[in-house]
Amino acid sequence: MPHLLKSLSMGVISLALIIIVLALIVYLLEDKLTFYPMRNLELVPEDFGLSYEEISLRPSGSDTIHGWFFKPRDEKTPVLAIFHGNAGNISHRLDWLTPFIKRGFGALLFDYRGYGLSSGSPSEKAFEEDALAVWDFLVHQKGIAPRLIVPFGRSLGGAPATFLAAERPVGSLVLEGAFGRGKDMAGRIFGFLPFHLVMKNRWEVAANLSRVRVPVMILHGREDEVVPFSLGERLAQTKGPPKVLWWPVVGGRHLDLQIILGASYYERIGNFVWQAAGKSNAD
Repeated sequence: MPHLLKSLSMGVISLALIIIVLALIVYLLEDKLTFYPMRNLELVPEDFGLSYEEISLRPSGSDTIHGWFFKPRDEKTPVLAIFHGNAGNISHRLDWLTPFIKRGFGALLFDYRGYGLSSGSPSEKAFEEDALAVWDFLVHQKGIAPRLIVPFGRSLGGAPATFLAAERPVGSLVLEGAFGRGKDMAGRIFGFLPFHLVMKNRWEVAANLSRVRVPVMILHGREDEVVPFSLGERLAQTKGPPKVLWWPVVGGRHLDLQIILGASYYERIGNFVWQAAGKSNAD
């Protein structure tokens, strides 16, 4: 019996050491496991026949964020502030964004720090600072009324988009393929191992959503292979003041909903944005 107890104790200690080492690796490699930026811009707005203004903003310190501003058709038309996901750069979002531009919407498509032509390194804090810089640019440099600004977050971009809607007056918020907590995504990746405890970036999207005071649309593909549908559904059930329009898409995977739905994707989102802008008192 003493020999058995000693073996069990050694086994437990070994397992604990393995978990600690793995947790340390996760802590040290968190950014590499989270962010997949690409520097090279493979497409530009001219490839889609779009007129635009190239912009460079300085959210903090010496870091700059690069992007493209697409002017709305008139001063009463909403402007989408696009917060893309954790991979690639803005050039990979042009095909998806173009139908919104063609419908007259304005848009600010930018890269977080460390993506595309933007300098610096990405992090949750940097994402949030970038979001505030985007709002400041639209309001103070472009004269866009806050009620016409629509943070549109896709996948991980749902975090800074929701943060912005909680921190600044906007007209509405649109989230696609988003999740409510970084902890939940860590659980999907690491299972029962509590590696979320060592994560520097918390991604508390649901907590910020509960502070949002404008209409919210959340859409999610039922077959999403990256962010499970259940996490999007749970996010839509967040308790708080915003009125959430929940849109589950049958057959939809991760960020392919415009392909599944076609023109109805752009029409329904556009109608939601217009209606919210008409009711907003964010100015």
